[in-house]
Amino acid sequence: MEYSRILLAIAIYIVLRLVRTRFFGNNSSTTSMAHGKVIEVDNPVIFKALTSSGPVVVDFFATWCGPCKAVAPVVGKLSETYPNVRFIQVDVDKVRSVAQELQVRAMPTFVLYKDGSPLEKRVVGGNMKELEEAIKGISA
Repeated sequence: MEYSRILLAIAIYIVLRLVRTRFFGNNSSTTSMAHGKVIEVDNPVIFKALTSSGPVVVDFFATWCGPCKAVAPVVGKLSETYPNVRFIQVDVDKVRSVAQELQVRAMPTFVLYKDGSPLEKRVVGGNMKELEEAIKGISA
């Protein structure tokens, strides 16, 4: 029953995003930093659904954060290099509840999940070598 609710929430979210994009165009006031196969999430329910299984890398960022902008293309390339890992981006200003729940204090912060549970090890800042090593650890 729980999975059917999650799948329903994801389906509704995708339909709403498609309708918004198709009929209202791309709103220039929203800035997306997603590259590659990175999914930008702006809803706590969708966040929980997408992190509930498998290996997941969550990139907590802010649109005003210089280092976040600098590492976004590298994270996009990593998302293409590791197709078995789900990459998610969360804007801390849009989804404050998730950032507060996970005690994100600096940007960028990368939280890694394995089978629905966040790992103790986080990558804070733009150390892409450390991030890639952590990704190798969860994707094995």
